[in-house]
Amino acid sequence: MHMLEKTRYDIEEQSPGILLSHAEMKQALELLVQRLEAIHASCTNSFPLYSPGIADQWMLSPGGSWIGGYWGACWWLRSRITGALADRRNAVDICQRLSPKITTGSINRNPIFWYGAALGDLWFGDVKARSLASASISAIAASCDPKMHCVPLGREMGGGKDGNQLISVDSLAPLVQLLSRSEDSAHHQIARTHASTVSAACGTGNGAFHPGARFADGRFQPVEQAGEWSRGQAWAMLGLSRAAALWGEPYLTCTVRACEYWKRSRPAPLPLNRLDDPSGPADPSSSIIASLAMLALAELLADGTDGTQWHAFAQQEIAAIVRSDYFTGHETGSRAKSGDPPSGIFWGCCYKTSDNKEEMVESAWGSFFLMAALCVLLDMLKPDGF
Repeated sequence: MHMLEKTRYDIEEQSPGILLSHAEMKQALELLVQRLEAIHASCTNSFPLYSPGIADQWMLSPGGSWIGGYWGACWWLRSRITGALADRRNAVDICQRLSPKITTGSINRNPIFWYGAALGDLWFGDVKARSLASASISAIAASCDPKMHCVPLGREMGGGKDGNQLISVDSLAPLVQLLSRSEDSAHHQIARTHASTVSAACGTGNGAFHPGARFADGRFQPVEQAGEWSRGQAWAMLGLSRAAALWGEPYLTCTVRACEYWKRSRPAPLPLNRLDDPSGPADPSSSIIASLAMLALAELLADGTDGTQWHAFAQQEIAAIVRSDYFTGHETGSRAKSGDPPSGIFWGCCYKTSDNKEEMVESAWGSFFLMAALCVLLDMLKPDGF
């Protein structure tokens, strides 16, 4: 494999049994990269939404919902790793199939077009990806509400009738990054204003974040208990780390507090989906997103011991996931047996598959973030480079 053949690791066997060795990281990344071929073969011109457990039976969507951009991101990243022109062509094709989402009234256009289009411009200078990302920036900026000082959740993609009065943490990271790549300084200001509003409306003094807030009577009221939903907390951490990389304070301090809250409230890896539901499912994908925020924080604090500590904690989180039953085929030296699931399935994503049912699934966002985290640990990507 192209980039994997060039990877190096300065501390080859640091803390064996806790952190991943270079060989383990490389093997896990190879399995994830290879897994994309089988998923692609099963979905052709549709977008893969999720596959329950290790079933390898995909629920497909013609439009991709909010997950479509992550499917494109998987192929942009695979192309970056392998250097294969066929992989890049596939990424470009997926990117172009996302274009109908530009007019969708939802803040979730941000992950669709940051991960599905802007990465193609950022990593490859792809003209088609740049054009689509630019068009999405204009559309997203136009949806900014000057009274609320933010881009609201919107009524589509599940936002509901009150969506234009809601704000959420989910899309903070891609919104900040997408709008900040614009050549228009007004778009940069929208990004910064939105980040400030989300931080004030959803944040707490102890680092816990509410997943969203509702605007009424001229001010925001947070919804749900702060810090209970693991992926919501992780989304907030990732967004804050991206804002800190761009603008420094107060986002750097907010990132530190949010990461400290995560470590304090979830000291063990493979966290619950919701802390207030101890009998409910886990959500290891949230730990990957949180770890990416910690790796970005470590980069920002690189001159001190705090940076080293955050990097080590993130490595431990990722190691636990790669070695867990939520990732198939990772056992060193193991050989597939008849009846074994395909290798490279990361099924640690908690997903609402129906109105009253949450399941552990394989999904593009989980695969992309795990691939990206391994690339960061292998020094193939910068922590804030995607």
